[in-house]
Amino acid sequence: MYYAFFTPQLIFSGEYTKAMSKDWHSGHFCCWQCDESLTGQRYVLRDEHPYCIKCYENVFANVCEECNKTIGIDSKDLSYKDKHWHEACFLCNKCRISLVDKQFGSKADKIYCGNCYDAQFASRCDGCGEIFRAGRFGHAVESPCGIQFQASSPSEDQ
Repeated sequence: MYYAFFTPQLIFSGEYTKAMSKDWHSGHFCCWQCDESLTGQRYVLRDEHPYCIKCYENVFANVCEECNKTIGIDSKDLSYKDKHWHEACFLCNKCRISLVDKQFGSKADKIYCGNCYDAQFASRCDGCGEIFRAGRFGHAVESPCGIQFQASSPSEDQ
């Protein structure tokens, strides 16, 4: 025999749920938000409280910047500067190529692959007109024509 965690009622073998390293009457292990039973259901712990999947996603899940849909617990949540994307939605704003595991730049709250960012926003060498690659600010760099210089600080959003 076992005892329920919050009640002094006896729990007979086979009539209880074991969750969060505790024993519960089957009807007493419930979602912290909606109070629906979690017995036999998937749940998420947050701040040591159990939530059903629906409540957890409604209350805590991030919303994708691209599609405006909730990023569920079964999806990868990619983030940059407090913005979030589904893995499939993390795309260059111009050419729409996936940016997953690739270098990218941002300008005016939009994200771009390295090529599109450089083509639209990168500084160009006054000597040869070639672009300087994104991500080199603050380092001694060599222009495409061989002239060395100290890169200046980036402007906002670079």
